[in-house]
Amino acid sequence: MEIFSTLDTLQSFLLQFGIWTPLAFFLLQLLQIIIAPIPGGTIGLVGGALFGTIGGFLISAAGTITGSIIVFVLAKRFGRPFVVRFVSPELIEKYDHIKESKLNTVLFLIFLFPLFPDDMLCFIAGLSTMPLKTFILIVLLARTPSVFINTMIGAGIMDDSPTQFIIAVAIYAVLIAVLYFNRKRLDTFIKHSKTIVAELPPTAQN
Repeated sequence: MEIFSTLDTLQSFLLQFGIWTPLAFFLLQLLQIIIAPIPGGTIGLVGGALFGTIGGFLISAAGTITGSIIVFVLAKRFGRPFVVRFVSPELIEKYDHIKESKLNTVLFLIFLFPLFPDDMLCFIAGLSTMPLKTFILIVLLARTPSVFINTMIGAGIMDDSPTQFIIAVAIYAVLIAVLYFNRKRLDTFIKHSKTIVAELPPTAQN
């Protein structure tokens, strides 16, 4: 994991692939959705540094969306035995029993705001009855904004563009502030939804 220690080391690692650097970056962005120790935030920053805001965003978004879909489909196909290899039982227990009618909203909010374990939620969403089309729509709408902001920050740092960097950081700060003041509310909502499902008779939960 030494290549992820700094932006420079990760950038040097990717540049060694020459003309295949965009493909290597795409695959790395895809894999970080599946493999938890790979830091997605650092990868996104390097995308902005290497390919600029627009190019970095397009490749990062493609990798993030593709990785999210792969995880969701694999979880659908292989079920809980597959998911528990990647997600802690505590996290599965926390989100697994959210009412299906509320899952779309919860998933959208978690994907939209930073600091939540959004990659792990792709696995857990695959255990639900959510259709693939719905999941893809949520990923497109909720995950791409943070990818874009992260890319902007990376491009601003490496291109010495303080205005772009400040704008991106300001947007992130607003998202984090909104999350901070509403996180307890969302956690309460999740726990309340879980309690309601647990109290329903078995036939009503299916």
